Amino acid sequence: MKQDILDSIKHKKLDLSDYSDEHELYEAIDYDGSMNSIIDSEMDIYYYDIRKWAVDNWEYVEQAIEEGLCEGVSDYHKLIQSGQWVYYSEQAREAVEEIWSDYEELEEAMEKKLKDENLGVK
Repeated sequence: MKQDILDSIKHKKLDLSDYSDEHELYEAIDYDGSMNSIIDSEMDIYYYDIRKWAVDNWEYVEQAIEEGLCEGVSDYHKLIQSGQWVYYSEQAREAVEEIWSDYEELEEAMEKKLKDENLGVK
């Protein structure tokens, strides 16, 4: 998922320095629904895989129910997919946070290097 998000950033030619934090970056990536497409691509479509996923991740199905994402859903598999949506949405946010953190670390390292070069430190 992280690579898909990085590919979306590259495709959209987003400059991370234009954003103040990971939340703004997430919104910029998702402006045209790209993040939703990435999340959708992670979700299972075959009943066996959906049921297998539910065994270890039922808490996300419960979270989807609590958040009202399952209103009107009577199909068991669609109910589980709502839980997958919650899970993969969380994973997407964590991936963007990681990308942002990597960016900040790189910026700090570059600033330190420039400062050291200006001071004549090797």
